[in-house]
Amino acid sequence: MEKIKIKINGQEVEVEQGKTILQVAKELNLHIPTLCNFEPLLPQGSCRICLVEDRGKFVTSCTTQVAPNMDVKLDTPDVIASRNLILQLLFTERNHYCMYCEASGDCELQKLGYEFGLDHFEFETYERKFTVDNSHNYIVIDPNRCVLCRRCVRACSQLAGHNVLGEMNRGIDTTIIADMNVPLGESSCTSCGLCVQVCPTGAITDKRSYYFGKDIQTEEIYSNCDQCPVGCGVKIYKKKGSNFIVKIYGDFDKENEGILCKLGRYAALFEEKSRLTSAKIKDDFGFKKIDFDGIIKTINEKMEDSVVYVDGSLFNEELSLIKKVFKDRVFSLYENEPPIESNVSIDDIKSAKDYIVIGVDLNREYGVIGSFIKRKIFSKNGRLILFDSNYNSLKNVANYVFGIDELESGLEKLKDLDSPIIIYKNLSEKETEILSKNKNFRFFYLPFETNSIGLLKENIKHKIEKSKNIIFIGKNLQGLKDIAKESFTIVFTPYETDEINKFDLLIPINDGFEREGSFYNVDGKVINKAKVLDSKFETFDLKAILEELIKVKSL
Repeated sequence: MEKIKIKINGQEVEVEQGKTILQVAKELNLHIPTLCNFEPLLPQGSCRICLVEDRGKFVTSCTTQVAPNMDVKLDTPDVIASRNLILQLLFTERNHYCMYCEASGDCELQKLGYEFGLDHFEFETYERKFTVDNSHNYIVIDPNRCVLCRRCVRACSQLAGHNVLGEMNRGIDTTIIADMNVPLGESSCTSCGLCVQVCPTGAITDKRSYYFGKDIQTEEIYSNCDQCPVGCGVKIYKKKGSNFIVKIYGDFDKENEGILCKLGRYAALFEEKSRLTSAKIKDDFGFKKIDFDGIIKTINEKMEDSVVYVDGSLFNEELSLIKKVFKDRVFSLYENEPPIESNVSIDDIKSAKDYIVIGVDLNREYGVIGSFIKRKIFSKNGRLILFDSNYNSLKNVANYVFGIDELESGLEKLKDLDSPIIIYKNLSEKETEILSKNKNFRFFYLPFETNSIGLLKENIKHKIEKSKNIIFIGKNLQGLKDIAKESFTIVFTPYETDEINKFDLLIPINDGFEREGSFYNVDGKVINKAKVLDSKFETFDLKAILEELIKVKSL
């Protein structure tokens, strides 16, 4: 990049052409206050707090690129006076009485007030009242606390690709709206929550985290989401000195670029399934409790004549130990081999032009992959072709929509596609045959379970073998119903389900934020999940049981 010379606060510096004044100031450790600016988003200069002076003219530093012979002054009396006036107007335009706001202590507008020494209002305050939108399951929108920075609108479109949020009216009456001005809870919002994360005030907030603790009262734990195999980077805010997660934010430094879906940001914190709270074994009179030694003894007695089934919820470390204990008698309870192997990565999806999505609603599953595709579609830099026989919410943004039974004829009509990426979760034999014929296609397989790839790495494949004794380790018991009818069945699982009492030995294991370990994401990369919480139940660490079984076998 070509270098040019400019002056900043009287100092002559050589800087890269194309950068903004704000970017250059940051590189030189010079402070310019900002509010609407947020690095992952395109700058728009709407708040004017970042004003600086260049040769007698005021310019917004976040949008103005450096140019030869600039003479930038960051803190002249006129610049400081202008920023103070702007801040006064922002505070008095709407309701910014901090003591009543949930964001107090974490609010960027409030921090600017302290920085500027604002201790009184010079104008009439709170002259307009707007209706608070409480219709959404997870999010509250309070326009009375909005500073119209439009971070939420830009994040919803530029990053998440959902294009739900916009604005209505003009000037001081401008409000942020969802779709065509419907309540957020009735809109096309996917509950990704990115608007909450980027809002600098208390205008858009999480319902769950209300008054549970400011950022300074929490410890930040960097981890990865294991709700699906995309494995998004997350920043977990755990309240200091407690066993409670306040909120989950996306990590802007990871491949997901700060974007999360409903599962990763909210559903992980709203687990409604009943937990299996203690280990118990069935006898002639029903179930009775069993301790750790009893579990080890029972499993050891049944081990030689047993088949072990697992699912893709297990971490690599657990799968490795299971293979050590049970050798070649371990199978995946569910199909886990892709009909066509992936030959592209998440980065390829971000840069592709044509996408063919088959039989999966990316607004409901694998949501971050959906975001990467939708933002390409909305920016007119990509085309989406959808094949699905069920209702699919992506049809509203797709360029072409076909039924699954139209796969062959639909592809015949679209011969001009530019090395399209086929994104799929499942394919029939016929669909696999049709797609395999075209050498121009690239494939991206979405595994059914979080660590399906980890199962294959351990050579654990789907196969059903009946046995006198069956051991199941995982979360999804649905597939056990038919194969375990006449067997002594041992189940390691976190949750109490309708089927569970049909089995013989029930062992509660840790789940969610109680576990740590690694798994393979859709790209085949090993990523880690951190332990954040201690279990509130009489659960067992699966690895501890497996390690004890290895010791017993070696005696």
